[in-house]
Amino acid sequence: MQTKQLRILSTILLAFAVGQAGLGSGFLDEGSRGLLVAHTTNAFAVVVLSVLAAVFGLTSRRAGGPGWIFFLPVALVIASVIQLSLGFAGIRGGHVFFGVLFLCGVTTYCSYTWRLLPAPARRTGTGSTAA
Repeated sequence: MQTKQLRILSTILLAFAVGQAGLGSGFLDEGSRGLLVAHTTNAFAVVVLSVLAAVFGLTSRRAGGPGWIFFLPVALVIASVIQLSLGFAGIRGGHVFFGVLFLCGVTTYCSYTWRLLPAPARRTGTGSTAA
């Protein structure tokens, strides 16, 4: 169940990150001021989704999952906050460059979650009663 949740969340995060790139590129044309509001709003959604991915990763890690399942989303949280800060500071060159790196990280995270094998089901029974 946790693997399925991680796959869904990582795919949603990837969709929002790709959408963020599209909104940002539309804003760079300077013709659409409304896209800046959408780009900013979507940025906060990306941060929230990254935090959720870290929380889900922590629970999966505690259940015996691999280490990357927690540490990669934590790195994405840090990167998304840095990215948000660069955007609000108006540092466009760094913001765009770091955004490309962030998108690569999210793509990697999504790819790895889809390759993650579900944890084997734990047996809760008392075992065989055969004599």
